[in-house]
Parts: sequence; structure tokens; C-alpha cells
Amino acid sequence: MNYYFWTFVCLGVGLLFGMFEVFIPSGGVLGFLTLAALICSIVFAFFQDTLFGAIYMISVVLLLPCLIWLAVIVWPHTIIGRRILLNPEEDPALRPNADLIALRQLIGKRGVTRSKMIFSGQIEIDGRKYSAISDIESLDVNVPIVVVGLDSMTLLVRRDDPQTDQQQTNADKQTPENIPEIIYDPFA
Repeated sequence: MNYYFWTFVCLGVGLLFGMFEVFIPSGGVLGFLTLAALICSIVFAFFQDTLFGAIYMISVVLLLPCLIWLAVIVWPHTIIGRRILLNPEEDPALRPNADLIALRQLIGKRGVTRSKMIFSGQIEIDGRKYSAISDIESLDVNVPIVVVGLDSMTLLVRRDDPQTDQQQTNADKQTPENIPEIIYDPFA
């Protein structure tokens, strides 16, 4: 019996299933069928001739990682790969938020309150109004404030007091590293 035919038929079927595994989400079923077809191909090669089977098995074992490497390179460019992997250029949720970047640039700026701030209210900095939260105390209208941080998309402010600013400046000189910004998780 000629086992060469069945050796290469099983190899072709295994490679075909392996290619389908890259393009079709099967939950590993096609990967299992690929492995089974390749093992059958090796068994048929050994049935034909022991030397041919050994050389064929070494070739398959060396070629299989190369094919997996090729599939990993090709997969992100497939339809399924593009849907699963997130691309910052295509997904607006992954792009930097311009509003958040603009609010971060306001940290350290001075302004005045435009509403009574029991805990939150409106402030004005350079002629623009923003929502803000007072970090320590309630503030009346037209009180000078300084932006000290950011909570999600709301500015954290405190009363702009020259004595407190001098103490804060001295404290900044004493600590060599900057304190990292606290980011609150909105889902926690």
C-alpha cells in the first residue's frame, strides 16, 4: 500500500485546519483537528518507511513553530484579529481625551469662585467657567482659589491663601520627588 499519498493528504488537511483556526474562532476545535491530522500524517510516514518517517517527523516538528509564528503575524490583520485586538488609531475610547488633558493643565492655576461652594460649584479661571470641588472647606462667591488636583473630570480647588502658599512652596522644596497624581476609579 502506498502511504505517501495518505501522508501528504493528512498534512494538507492539517495545514488547512490550521489555517482555518487562524481565521475562524472555533474554541480550539480546529486546533485539535490540526494536531490530530499532523499526527496521522507522521504515523502514515512511518508506515511507509522508518527513515522517511523520522525525517518527515523532524521536518514537521521544525516547521510547526514556524507556521505558528507566521499565523501570529498574520492574525492581527484578519477580520477576527482586528475585532479582538484594540487599535488606538481606530478606537476613540483609546485616544487621549483632549478635555482631560486641558483640565490637567489647569492644576496650579488661580481663579475665583462663581457660585457658593458648599462642596462643589463653579469657578472661573482666565474667563472660563469650570465645575470644581472644594477639598477642605465651603467657599463663598468671589473667593480666590487655586486648582490643586483633578478628580475624574472635576477640578479640586482650595482657598488661595498667600500664607498657605508660602508653606506649600517650602514643603515642595523639602521633598525631592513629586507626589503622583491620584486617579480615582469611577467603577470602584
